[in-house]
Amino acid sequence: MVRDILAEQAPREARLLDGMASLSDRQITRVFRRSRSRRDPLGFGAAEVVALVGPVVWVVVNEVAQRSAATAVDGASRWGNTWLRRVRRLPDPATEVPPLSCGQLEDVRRRVVERAQASGLEAAVAEALADAVVARLAMSPGDG
Repeated sequence: MVRDILAEQAPREARLLDGMASLSDRQITRVFRRSRSRRDPLGFGAAEVVALVGPVVWVVVNEVAQRSAATAVDGASRWGNTWLRRVRRLPDPATEVPPLSCGQLEDVRRRVVERAQASGLEAAVAEALADAVVARLAMSPGDG
């Protein structure tokens, strides 16, 4: 789903995400969150850094999916499944986003705008990105 959004909104970043295909959703989330918390994301003191759309979209969509999954499955069951996957060395399942209510979509839109602007995107670009994310999330899984 994130790749679909990036292909439309930031095609160059879609290729970056393709390069991360060997990583699990959890690993990609960790990379994107870590890069956001560092002061010097490029590591060599660049004064100007281009704001990336991918981390914004990935983190918000992943948070929505994780929160939805958390409400669907109780903590003990989730912990047991995670432990079993680790013991058997199975990959983490792909994160899926269930259909969202209008209120949830409004919350996603607000969070995308906030994160995008905090990442350095202009307000109009952040709004357009948020609209694209919400439009994709509003489609049923088979539509994309």
